[in-house]
Amino acid sequence: MDQLMEILKVAMPALIIGAVLIYLFHEGTRFIKERDKRPRPRPQIQTQAGIAVSGHSDTVLKLQLQAAERFALYLERIAPDRLVMRVHRAGMDAKMLQSEMLRSIREEFDHNLSQQIYISEESWNLIKRSKDEMIKFITQMGDNLPDGESAIALTRKIFEGASKVERLPSDIALQYVRTEIRQIMNA
Repeated sequence: MDQLMEILKVAMPALIIGAVLIYLFHEGTRFIKERDKRPRPRPQIQTQAGIAVSGHSDTVLKLQLQAAERFALYLERIAPDRLVMRVHRAGMDAKMLQSEMLRSIREEFDHNLSQQIYISEESWNLIKRSKDEMIKFITQMGDNLPDGESAIALTRKIFEGASKVERLPSDIALQYVRTEIRQIMNA
């Protein structure tokens, strides 16, 4: 009996400590599970345009928004009216203006090429189609003019041609990109 008492004196503190550790481990696990179930506040992100949004991983969301901003800017810049006003300079003839417009569309597209990984496949296809259609449109308008024609004649022809189109491809793509970004921001 004395031996049993001696063993209990030595073992009892270890058993008490073991029981406390098991209890703390169990409660800690339960606490972590409960904490993980609670909704977490979403981080606020500022885009380059100054829009504050909350949502997904802040880094990914920020990259998606920046890509959308860059493509929105690109689509706005290749709209016929803005493109002509930006590229036209005094003393240009129609062929020079046509060449500069085509160069501008391609260079800006190439400059933003890497941003495609942050947008959906559908957005990317619409942006590419928009670029291709604008290049085709400007080429057709310029090729129908005789050599030596003024840049004003090409400008007039581009504006007339654009006015006959119900919706420009750049407008369709821009609307899709905007809709997609609104969905991401509301997710």
